Amino acid sequence: MHLLPSFVSLASVASLAVAYPSSLYPRSLASFQPEESIASQWKIHESCNGTQRAQISRGIEDMHKLATNSLNHILNYPKDEYFAKYFGANADPAPVIGYYAQLVYGNKGDSLLRCDDPDDNCRLPEWNGHWRGNNATSETVICELSYTSRLPLEKLCSGGFQLSVNNPSTYFGADLMHRAFHVPEFSHEKIHHYADSYVDVLELAKSEDGNGTRAVENQHSLQYFSLDVYSRKLTSWGCVGEVKEEDHDDHSGHDHSATSSAAAATTQTQAAQASASTPSAAAADCHTHADGSIHCGTH
Repeated sequence: MHLLPSFVSLASVASLAVAYPSSLYPRSLASFQPEESIASQWKIHESCNGTQRAQISRGIEDMHKLATNSLNHILNYPKDEYFAKYFGANADPAPVIGYYAQLVYGNKGDSLLRCDDPDDNCRLPEWNGHWRGNNATSETVICELSYTSRLPLEKLCSGGFQLSVNNPSTYFGADLMHRAFHVPEFSHEKIHHYADSYVDVLELAKSEDGNGTRAVENQHSLQYFSLDVYSRKLTSWGCVGEVKEEDHDDHSGHDHSATSSAAAATTQTQAAQASASTPSAAAADCHTHADGSIHCGTH
């Protein structure tokens, strides 16, 4: 009886497989989640009714549009004038790409948007929402004011809006981007408030010899960049408007690290005052930080 060569080879391989020590087989990949099972959605709490859920979902969609457009822009033009403008001429694009990618594709874990206001902060005038901080680090509350004051992304640059002057969180998608960067599941506690105003964001990008060490981790730098490059899809010149320099006592010696420390101390003082005062003391667009301090407004 003559066996075909192919059958002999197959039999040899099979016998080797049986004899091969199981401990030397590659480890099972069963513990790794396939890409399609990653919890990439920012979940909405059951406390949100149908109308609230629809508007929040639209805001998340707008946030994804901003982040995806920013990703595509940097991947195609990693060192262009807009990247240099907001992050520094010598900054590394990789961290910025990663932060935007996390907004869209990353595992969101237990992060949650809710509407029931368990901390009773939405009673404060002009509060659009807040991160719950130490009360629940993965949770963000959206207040009723957001549904009447936030605009969809297609209205960007309309009504005389100027990015250098007006609040970027006017647009629901940009507002949620800002709020997302407070949540550890989104930012891994790597994104901070180093500079808030438009002018300070531009100055931060120029500091540290344009290396962008802090600019690439600055909340408002990420927010302003995303709105600026997206606005140029709607109109070729965008809607930054006239950039007016802010007055500093000693502009030439202005140190952002000192400013950031002072701002943090001031914010904590304001937080203590706000908690002890009447609701009318609260400022617009406020949200709490992990240390219990309150950050109010874009500027």
